[in-house]
Amino acid sequence: MSLLPSYSIVIATHERADALRDALASVAAQSHLPAKTVVIDASAGVASEAACARAPLPVSYRRAEVASAALQRNQGFRDVQTPLVAFMDDDVVLAPDVFKQLCHVFADDPKTAGVAARMNGATHAAPRGALWWYYRLQAGFSHPTFGAKLFGAGVNCFPCYDNTQNELVPAEWLNLGCVVFRSDAFARELFPNFAGYSFGEDVHLSARVARHGPLYFHTAAHYDHFPSMSPSKRNAFQMAQMSARHRRLIAREILGLSGWRLALKDTLHRLFVSVFLLRTRPPQWTRQLAGTWS
Repeated sequence: MSLLPSYSIVIATHERADALRDALASVAAQSHLPAKTVVIDASAGVASEAACARAPLPVSYRRAEVASAALQRNQGFRDVQTPLVAFMDDDVVLAPDVFKQLCHVFADDPKTAGVAARMNGATHAAPRGALWWYYRLQAGFSHPTFGAKLFGAGVNCFPCYDNTQNELVPAEWLNLGCVVFRSDAFARELFPNFAGYSFGEDVHLSARVARHGPLYFHTAAHYDHFPSMSPSKRNAFQMAQMSARHRRLIAREILGLSGWRLALKDTLHRLFVSVFLLRTRPPQWTRQLAGTWS
């Protein structure tokens, strides 16, 4: 059996002390424990600091230099000295063997650049009909599911787990719910300078890390996500505006789109989002619609 490499965890948090408490408890229950757990806190009060002090494992607590999920993670990485760095959200609960399974991938193939665990419920069904043709138009190529792909106007899809029996799904991007990167690969890229909630920082970062080795989603390493409404998510207009702006950045800076191709695919995606909002009418959909086109 390969010796598991050591890793450190960085958690960026903002006004979610109760969720953070549960996340840290699940870290303490891991069968392969981290060498260090670093929490970077942008909260106004001291509740998150207290949760770290009461955690059932040692936690290096730091106040955020900038209230930005992306930049908080970069700040936390400065405390990392292990071969691997893990990032996890402050509102997830991990299965006890998640990091053991993720680190095994690096032990078996040291060239691996990143591996993300599987978020329960985050499935990507094989697209059919008009949705498949929309993806085909955005991507410029045909694919049965477009799972784990990044294409077009910054469109990214989770793996289509129903269409694979392999433990590892090759990916072009990884999400940040629970992910491990090679520290040397991450250090050469770092998270982008995105403000606040930092929508899309996972895509922007992981697609660049892929330059240094393969990325995978791990089908057997599971965690639960219990999303809670942090202050940065409450303004639907600003969230939609950030989403549109950052997707355009990803399309230009990562996927290399420019000129009329960027304008066309970006406009097509905004139309796609608008149709979805008009059909489903979620809470604050009118503000989301306005933000999408601002």
